[in-house]
Amino acid sequence: MKNVFSIFIIGLFFSAYYVGLGYYEYSLGFKYLEPLFMSDRLQLLFTNDIKTLELFYFTYPVISQLITIPAGLIDPLLAPMITSGITVGFFAAYIVVILFKQKLPIVSVIITMYFLCSPVIISVATSGTSLYLYLILYYFFFHFLFRYTRDYTTYNFVILSLCLTLFVFLNYSFLWMVVFMLPLIFLFSLFNSPGIQKSYLGIFTELTQSRVTARELVGSSLSTVLVIVFTPLVSLLFFLTINYWFTGDFMFFSTTKTASWDQHPFLDFVFYNTSENFIDLGTSWDYLSISILALSPVFLTAFLIGRKKLLFQLIMLLVPVWILYSKNSNSAVLLSLSDFLIITAAGIAAFIHFFHTSLLPVFSKSKLLHLITFILLLINLGGEYFYLTHSYTNQEQNMLAFLKQEEPLNSDATADMANFINENLPKDATILTDNTLFYPTIALSRDHVKYVDQFDPNYYNALQAPQVHADYILILNNAKQRDQKDGVKYVVDQTDIELQTHYTNTLFSLIQIKK
Repeated sequence: MKNVFSIFIIGLFFSAYYVGLGYYEYSLGFKYLEPLFMSDRLQLLFTNDIKTLELFYFTYPVISQLITIPAGLIDPLLAPMITSGITVGFFAAYIVVILFKQKLPIVSVIITMYFLCSPVIISVATSGTSLYLYLILYYFFFHFLFRYTRDYTTYNFVILSLCLTLFVFLNYSFLWMVVFMLPLIFLFSLFNSPGIQKSYLGIFTELTQSRVTARELVGSSLSTVLVIVFTPLVSLLFFLTINYWFTGDFMFFSTTKTASWDQHPFLDFVFYNTSENFIDLGTSWDYLSISILALSPVFLTAFLIGRKKLLFQLIMLLVPVWILYSKNSNSAVLLSLSDFLIITAAGIAAFIHFFHTSLLPVFSKSKLLHLITFILLLINLGGEYFYLTHSYTNQEQNMLAFLKQEEPLNSDATADMANFINENLPKDATILTDNTLFYPTIALSRDHVKYVDQFDPNYYNALQAPQVHADYILILNNAKQRDQKDGVKYVVDQTDIELQTHYTNTLFSLIQIKK
């Protein structure tokens, strides 16, 4: 009970720090696509009773959308940032209290400094993106794997299964990690068996000379796999079935452009004031290597400390294996923080594991190890800053711009158009537009005007007779960047009705329909 109270008090401090930074960041004009997407969906969820099912079940990732709902009751625009700030705040408090409980006050101070100063943690906590969920779920995934090596109880695998279940609604591809865990699970069964000598020779002798033992170990491994994958697989199948039942497509949440924040091919290029990044395969592998090394000081140190522990090493090897799998599964896309955070999370989980082993008394009595820990903190902070500096991702470059107190990289056109709509259009004005491309502007102005987009029942009728259902049309200035399948593009390019440009900026045009 005392630990819970401590986590609550310290969590309030961290949460206030992150939310305050996040609000300051927002006030400077820094915005990100995913939080604006969630804000737009929250506004729709609270006001639209026609497509509630689509908003509730098919928006992906589902978990990040659902978690923001309580904060959305306060302010839909700030809800993603408030949610990420509070969640990371209490996660940081949890880690600090664990270390203090282990009678490591100096280490708890050092980790507090990390959570207060880390460029990656600050970016994750204040941006409002779903990165905070990756960090926390990665951490608990490795935490309970390490914990199983200490006490060998089924409870750890049950919690691990629940962690993977949450991953289904964040990034279902992470379930492939179970495949890479199969050799590890077999070794878990070996080391959990009381009749086997814990050495390579003893294991080999027992497996080759005793068929009964071999069958028991295989059966134990299979039952463990079943415990781990049952709940995640059932949840995934249930989610796919809901998609198929209502849409006729098992992967509707992944294929439809209205279900995810990054589906439109030109959205990232339009939203950020940066050029598109094209790099060849060789450069992308160099970038991968540099990114891994920059974020790995804690991870590599932990791997070195646990070099004589077979199970520990194999658990840690899941990190590079997963990163390489992620890279090879989609070689045309650069990996980002959502992938690389597994390095940070595994490193933190590894050190928490060490402080629950026989290394604790050695560490607690050594001033040199405390000094090395502080130096490691500085190296890790420098590595994270180096990673952000060399990132090719527009979102991460925008995070870096805030940390350096530079101008936001997100284009002024989005906020400019939203401000014009809020200040110059009548309250009952209706605007026909494509939600998949304009949800950043829509999220900032939906409470002032009515949008006829894919979530309005009159959308397809408006494409046929825009003068009946809308007063204005919102489009991109550059016709080449409009989706060729976009019905709004067809209205502007092919319709015979009279149109007049009402307002335009560097990227967008608000066209008035003459009636």
